[in-house]
Amino acid sequence: MQAEIIAIGSELLLGTTVDTNSAYLARQLARAGVELVRKSSVGDHTETIAAMVSEALLRADLVICTGGLGPTLDDVTREGVALAMERPLEFHQTLLDQIEARFTAMGRTMSPSNRRQAFVPTGARIIENPRGTAPSFLVEDDQGTVIVLPGVPYEMRYLFENAVMPYLRDERGITDAILVKTVHATGLGESVIGEMIADLMAQANPSVGISAKQARYEIRITAQASSQAEAEAMLATTEATIRERLKQHVIGDEPLPATVARLLKEQQLTLALYETSTLAPIFRALSAVSGGTECISGVLIHPLDRAANEDAAAILSQTGAFSIVDRWRADLGLAFQVADTSDQSGLTAVSVTLVTPKGNRQVTRNYDLRQTEGWEFIATLGLDLIRRYLVGEAA
Repeated sequence: MQAEIIAIGSELLLGTTVDTNSAYLARQLARAGVELVRKSSVGDHTETIAAMVSEALLRADLVICTGGLGPTLDDVTREGVALAMERPLEFHQTLLDQIEARFTAMGRTMSPSNRRQAFVPTGARIIENPRGTAPSFLVEDDQGTVIVLPGVPYEMRYLFENAVMPYLRDERGITDAILVKTVHATGLGESVIGEMIADLMAQANPSVGISAKQARYEIRITAQASSQAEAEAMLATTEATIRERLKQHVIGDEPLPATVARLLKEQQLTLALYETSTLAPIFRALSAVSGGTECISGVLIHPLDRAANEDAAAILSQTGAFSIVDRWRADLGLAFQVADTSDQSGLTAVSVTLVTPKGNRQVTRNYDLRQTEGWEFIATLGLDLIRRYLVGEAA
C-alpha cells in the first residue's frame, strides 16, 4: 500500500505552526509497512484541498488528512474532502449530541457554530473522538481511501493508534514491516561517504540515504519485508557492511554529543572546556543532550584580546587545554583557539587541542565562521577528538 499525507491549515504555510503531525504519521506508517510517497501542506481553501486530495488519490491508495475539522468558517477540510469524493455533506445528530455532551462534561456551553462539526461526507465511516470535539471520518470508494484526522496533535495520535491502525491491520490486511535504522558518522565528507557506499545507495531494498548537518552524517537504512524479523535481518546486514567500510568514522546508533557524554560517564572521567567564543559551541552541544553536563568540571570562555596567526592559535589552544585541566583537576581538557582571518577566502583556521593522561592530540581545520554552522563544525571536531580517544583509537 502507498500513502500520502496532507497537512491542512494556513498557519502551516505561514510558518507560525510547525507540522509535527506529518512526521509522526510518517513514522507510524513506516512501522506498519505502508510506503509513504509524498507529504504536502495546504491552506484553508475548499477547492485547493479538494484538488490536492483528488491528485493524491491518483498516486496513492491511502490519503491521510490532518487539520481543519474545527467549528469556525476557516475549517473547511470536510467540505474539501466531500468535493473531492463527490459526496455531499450529511448531518449526524448523534455526533452533535456527543459534541454537546463533551462540552457539558467540561462545564462549558456549546456554541451554535459547533454544529458544523456534525457534518461528514455522505456514506463516510465516522471515527468518534473521545479526546476532543472534532469527529473524524473515513471515506472508501473506487478511487481509494481518505482518512481525515484532527489537527490537534494528541487527538490525532490517539485516533491514529486506536482507530486507524486497527483498520489498516484488520480490514486492509497490512502485515508488512518497514524499519529504519540510523547510523551516525563523522570525520569524512558527505561525498566521500557517498562514494564508499554508492552501491548500497543504488539498491532498492534496503534503501540507504545520507543527511549532513554540522559535519556529522546520518546514514539511514530502510528495509521493507513481510515480517519484522526479516526486516531487522536486512538492516543488520547492511549496517554491518557500512560499519566495515567506514570503520572508525562510524559513531554508532546515537548522535556524537550523546556518545561522548555516555563514554565519559561509563569511564568515570571528567572534562574541562576552554572556549574562545561566547557562543561556546562545544559546551552547547553537550548541554543539549541528556547527561551531557554531568561530567564537565568547568568551562572557561576567554576570547582573545588581540588577533593571533595560525601558529599562535595552535600554541594558545594547547596552553588553554593544560590550564583548565590544572584549574579544575579534570581528567581531560579540551580547548579551541581561532586564528585571525587574513586571506580572501573567508575561512578561519581553528586549532583544537585535547589534553589526556596518555598524551595530547591537536588538529587544525579551516571553517567559515561568518555563519553559525561554522561554529557547530568546531563542536563536531572537538567532540570527535574526545570520542576517538575514549574508544581507544590511536592518535
